[in-house]
Amino acid sequence: MTSVENAYGNSNLSVVILKIGIAFLFACCGYWISYLMGGESVFAKWLSAPFLGPTIFGGIQWIFWIVLSKEICGKYYGIVTALFMTGFYLMTEPWFSVVVPVWYSVIGIISGFLIGYLTERFNGAVGLSAFMVFNWICFYLFAKYPSWGPQYTIDGVIIAFIISIISGFIGDIVARYIAKFIKPYFQSIA
Repeated sequence: MTSVENAYGNSNLSVVILKIGIAFLFACCGYWISYLMGGESVFAKWLSAPFLGPTIFGGIQWIFWIVLSKEICGKYYGIVTALFMTGFYLMTEPWFSVVVPVWYSVIGIISGFLIGYLTERFNGAVGLSAFMVFNWICFYLFAKYPSWGPQYTIDGVIIAFIISIISGFIGDIVARYIAKFIKPYFQSIA
């Protein structure tokens, strides 16, 4: 029987379905943790930047699950996990609660692909920080309600950027470490 790692490119449909199921499960876990953590409003008193929840906790909410999926299922399954997570977010509310313009949720789909691709290609620090910068730029340029306001400062955004690098790096390292121990169990399933 083929291991999950060696099944990349294999035409065996059951292995592909299993790997997509694992990616879906990991995306559910990431979304659930994100839902439980929330937390953006708590940190807004100390740090004046938008989207503080994924900035501070993105390492465990996004990066951990993307890296774990890639390490266990193989190349491109981190992107699949990120897109599943994006879909869960978009099913429950508009992307970062921006309702005007109505097409703003397309930014979410692009963001999901961006964080998945850059995390797989480089690491979680690059993936999460690029994800945040992309969303900040789009929020500044396109969002009408809610919009970028005077409550956000350049200093706050720079500090948040540094925090996103650290958070992404930690999520990446922890996921790779845990994957070493659980990968053999998943290989025996496939």
